[in-house]
Amino acid sequence: MDRKNAWFLNFDAEDELARPAGYTPSRAMRARMSALVEKVRALLGPGDVVLEEGPSGIVELRGEEASRQTEGELRGMAWCPTPRAEKALGRVGVTLGARPPLAVLQAVNHRRFSAALGQTLPGARFAGTPDEVWAALAGESPTGRWLLKRAHGYAGRGRLEVEPGRSGDLERARKWVEASLRAGGGLQVEPRVERCGDFAIHGYLRASGEGESAGAGVVLGEPTRQTCDRAGAWVQSARAEPGDLSAEEREALFEEARRAAIALREAGYFGPFGVDAFRWTDARGQRHFNARCEINARYSMGWAVGMGDRRPDLEGPGRPE
Repeated sequence: MDRKNAWFLNFDAEDELARPAGYTPSRAMRARMSALVEKVRALLGPGDVVLEEGPSGIVELRGEEASRQTEGELRGMAWCPTPRAEKALGRVGVTLGARPPLAVLQAVNHRRFSAALGQTLPGARFAGTPDEVWAALAGESPTGRWLLKRAHGYAGRGRLEVEPGRSGDLERARKWVEASLRAGGGLQVEPRVERCGDFAIHGYLRASGEGESAGAGVVLGEPTRQTCDRAGAWVQSARAEPGDLSAEEREALFEEARRAAIALREAGYFGPFGVDAFRWTDARGQRHFNARCEINARYSMGWAVGMGDRRPDLEGPGRPE
């Protein structure tokens, strides 16, 4: 019998990575995560089941074949293999296979990780102190506005838009910046530009083998076109169609995916990942392409859409390596 998968879809993984000790999602967050399950149904293989936390935190299996599954027939899969995911799967007798250590997950999902590969917008920088934040905000932005992003963020959370020339904005930002830096991790500071197209590319990085080069073991999907709200939260994904991306934009997206894969491998990560990108327009109406605005070292909402039938994560009798 083919082994099926039991998924723990911890969409809030970044919250745990930011403060792993004792992290517990609120009831509102659990309800939100439950509602998102149907939006990533394409991620699941035939007969797979989902673990869900109820209001009281009790973990249950959800799926048409859940009642027919036994502990020995299921292998554990997680949106991001954090300690909470491991614990939740363990409550129903399912274990995760090989996975990166927590410290690696924290490092590669930190905004500093992507920033270290090079900033991709004019005037952007990763700031570790208040002085560095104010220095960045004193620089020139194509729009006169800036976007501050906390070290671990998702779905448009942990962001603040600042317009230094607007009365009261810097004072309002000061309190937010100080609170964010006290929490640790630094801030990504970048110009708030006008997006006119959101895209992504997804991939899977197999666990490294002896003698394997840094770029080996990477399976990439096809580019996706994303719909996001103004706050940057994902709404839906579809495969990019001919004409959605120029040849230069498409190549730049694949190049950033390959660069991200090499950096992830060198950091000790393996598993699913994605690179978000967007097209933006400056004040003169000229279009630019930001081929890497974010790296997600985990599954993401459009991952299964981009990967299609390229699913190395579902290969083999156990969790793939």
